[in-house]
Amino acid sequence: MLIEILGYLALLLLLASTAMRTIIWLRMLAIAANLAIIAYGIVAVRYPIAAFGLVILVINAWRLIEMRKLVSATRAATAAGSAPITADWLLPYMRPLAVPADTIVFRKGEAAEAMYFISSGRIHFDELGIELGEGNLFGEIGIFSDHKIRSATARSVGECSLLVVSGEKVRELFYQNPEFGFFLVGLITRRLAEDAAAGTLKP
Repeated sequence: MLIEILGYLALLLLLASTAMRTIIWLRMLAIAANLAIIAYGIVAVRYPIAAFGLVILVINAWRLIEMRKLVSATRAATAAGSAPITADWLLPYMRPLAVPADTIVFRKGEAAEAMYFISSGRIHFDELGIELGEGNLFGEIGIFSDHKIRSATARSVGECSLLVVSGEKVRELFYQNPEFGFFLVGLITRRLAEDAAAGTLKP
């Protein structure tokens, strides 16, 4: 009887996890289902099933920890209000990119496929006649624009160190985590407000 209860419980929890709209609740219910699977395998003396449940449990737990870290980081960034923008909350999803002097990062009219953070150096936007330096994020507006097209050419001024995250990953995080999504919308809104006040448009 206990074996059947555990088996049905695992199935119900897995079914419930597929109905979740946010990734955190999905992972939490999936972990609960994994625990039921492990218990089922032990009680039924089917250790391969218990081992399988344990492996999936570790994967789900790791992904849940990653997402909770992202939530904590976006909360801190949101609480900072007008504090300088940092890439700390996106570091686990970014890769470093070394850019030689006078190198085009992207051209006007190209598809917007990534967002960038300047770790060091400066980036010049040819058509706009503006430069961004260390600590600035750029390319985020193009990712969410209707046509997803760059509005200006970005060129390095001297050697630059950038951090890059793909547009696909940004959109994935946006849809999976509402809190991250609200933060990103706030960031883009803040950018647009700053550009409107300055009379410029950053790509």
